[in-house]
Amino acid sequence: MDLMWLQEGDILEKIEITHWAHEWLTGQGLNDTWVLLLTLLLDLAALAVISLIADYIARRILLAIAHRIVKKTKVTWDDYLLENKVFRNLAHIIPGVIILLSIPYIFRDLDYMIGPLERIAQIYVTILSAAALNRLFKALMRYTEENETFKGKPIKTILQVLQVMNIFVAVIVAFSIIIDAKVGSILGAFAGATAILILIFQDTINGLLANFQITMYDLVEKGDWITFEKFGVDGDVVSIDLTTVKVRNWDNTISSIPAKAFVSDSFVNWRGMKNANMRRIKRNILIDINSIALCDEEMLKRYSKIAFVSDYVEKRQGEIDKYNDEHGYDKGAASINGRHQTNIGVYRAYIKKYLENHPKIAKRDGAMVMVRQLQPTAQGIPLEVYCFSADIVWENYEGIQSDIFDHLYAATEFFDLRLFQSVTGRDIVYSLADRDK
Repeated sequence: MDLMWLQEGDILEKIEITHWAHEWLTGQGLNDTWVLLLTLLLDLAALAVISLIADYIARRILLAIAHRIVKKTKVTWDDYLLENKVFRNLAHIIPGVIILLSIPYIFRDLDYMIGPLERIAQIYVTILSAAALNRLFKALMRYTEENETFKGKPIKTILQVLQVMNIFVAVIVAFSIIIDAKVGSILGAFAGATAILILIFQDTINGLLANFQITMYDLVEKGDWITFEKFGVDGDVVSIDLTTVKVRNWDNTISSIPAKAFVSDSFVNWRGMKNANMRRIKRNILIDINSIALCDEEMLKRYSKIAFVSDYVEKRQGEIDKYNDEHGYDKGAASINGRHQTNIGVYRAYIKKYLENHPKIAKRDGAMVMVRQLQPTAQGIPLEVYCFSADIVWENYEGIQSDIFDHLYAATEFFDLRLFQSVTGRDIVYSLADRDK
């Protein structure tokens, strides 16, 4: 049976139609135009029914079976597939494939419809496949992040690269379907624009390379406490993405730092402190130079009553007396002759002994306890206290450090020493008042 179909302008073209519903519709007294329109609608309705049935089977039956299997298995990796809806995406692909395979049979009498509909179905399947693959990569990211076996390995970076490549391939394939060209031809055209693409995406490429270096050299990882003065960052790393590192600062603000900055600039990573489970205390006590003196017998007698230095004073004085006797120094002639103990020296010994006996100061290997005298300055002589707190929790650490120095500041007067403090208005008033007396 011949049917007249209107083409461009007034040109009429004969198309042979042998549709399965054609004879019945013609028998109802409909003209050829309505017959063609209704047969097309019937084909589309049949395609919709098939897709709905396929989608129902995939979601209600196959997806339910997958859920039951995942719940019964002892392994945990498949739970991440379920949580990230990988199976749901795969279930949506099945109807798309069935529709793609059904189009040539349903529209076999309408050849001009097969090509466009197949392209739409192919693009649909391509998009769903890419989405399912990206969800798979996302599930693997979560699994590796929460699994100690993969800690410190560049799995997340690799998966992020694969996600980008997957999207790129999906776009190329979809574009090739639309213009009916081979994928190789499109890639060849892209190759010519490589230099331009590199220029456009140079920051992304640099960030990607920096991310690999960060992982390779173990510069920083999620959970590390870092201090990056250049960017005003001081807090914990919460995520390391393809091109950026996010840090939650102690004031709960979030800072994003380019990954390449961790390779090119200097920053402090406090991970070693956490791994060692001890945190360094390093602070100076400024001593007034004018308060430093040689110890006489009365001073030594008082110092020997202080528990932490009584043995030290006695032992040290014995060594000094022996040295002076051997070298014939007569202390009676001048107090400067020979060797003597000083109040600042006894105070240094006291600080060291005090720290060694403090319950919150680390005493294991590598936990040095040292008190040293630094170069004199206009603010007096600095005594540097160097030790390690056994508690690394910030609040506890600050409390321990404060308690130690509260005691050491107060202890200076027992060694006839004075702390240095810049002159204030009150000091000047008191000085003038003393002069007028």
